[in-house]
Amino acid sequence: MEEFKTFGELKYTRPDFGNIRRQLKKLGRQLKNAADYESFRSAFEGIEQLIVGMYTDNEIVSIRNTCDKTDAFYENEQKVLTRKAAVLALSLLPIGKNALKSPFRADFDAEYGEFLSRKLENMLKLMSIRTLGDEVKENRLSQQYSKDAALCSTVFRGEQCNFYGLLKHMESTDRQERREAFEAWAGLYESVSPKLDRTYDELVELRKKKAAKLGFSDYIEYIYSQRSRFDYGPADVERFRNCVRDIIVPVCAELYEKQRQRLGVDRLHYYDEELVFPEGNAVPIGTKDELVEKARRMYTEMSQETGEYFDFMCDHELFDLDTRPGKHMGGYCTFLPLYRAP
Repeated sequence: MEEFKTFGELKYTRPDFGNIRRQLKKLGRQLKNAADYESFRSAFEGIEQLIVGMYTDNEIVSIRNTCDKTDAFYENEQKVLTRKAAVLALSLLPIGKNALKSPFRADFDAEYGEFLSRKLENMLKLMSIRTLGDEVKENRLSQQYSKDAALCSTVFRGEQCNFYGLLKHMESTDRQERREAFEAWAGLYESVSPKLDRTYDELVELRKKKAAKLGFSDYIEYIYSQRSRFDYGPADVERFRNCVRDIIVPVCAELYEKQRQRLGVDRLHYYDEELVFPEGNAVPIGTKDELVEKARRMYTEMSQETGEYFDFMCDHELFDLDTRPGKHMGGYCTFLPLYRAP
């Protein structure tokens, strides 16, 4: 495992794709011609290490791009890596095929489990030179959608706000302020909706075509395979949706009615839903650093493992908790496998 101090200190250098391709070919030949399982496993682990390195570089770029959508360097690197990685992925097709038909596959499954072989089989269904351009274009469109939403900004009651900046106003005890904040939120989307709609429409059509090129009946069948959803499918999700409708929605309706009564309004409107109590919602007490320390204490008291996990993330500065202009909307988590770091 590679060592590092903090995420901010991680150095990014664009991968040498030519060298990686040469190493893949060499390791691919070793895997194909392996005379024993040890040689086969050594080749596979070498290939895996190359992939881990590339994946880590890509995630560093992706994280820094979502932290600041105005950063032109990481925006460009994201485009370059996507294009290069898509081409390089085709080099993995013969390697995957040889690994699956190897006489040492049974030994491999015994050591690593059959799930990894199943992932390899799935990979072969999803990779094709016919969809190479589609993969690159899809990533570009997704990045554009994220950037257009992240750069939205408006002035609300004298304060420059993005979507996050409006949240506190949407929870105000002043009903008129809540309504105006929601209208400002909607106005932000309306201001950029022509761009977002065009991008989204392009993504829908592109994904449908990509699925068809790969032989799937539709995008839904494709995306379940692409996300390795081997243990459940659309029928299972439909049953889950029905359970939500039949069981959870009536409970939510009861909770909303109790909320309406607490707030003392004749009807609970969309701009009322964020205010849970008439005296105001519970708010965190303390600065960001103080709250992180409280969370650290909580996770330490929960168990040794959760404490170690949270300490690792704090010590290596693996959180980004500040609201600021240009930051990607929403929250997410990812992984830097080269450093075994969440």
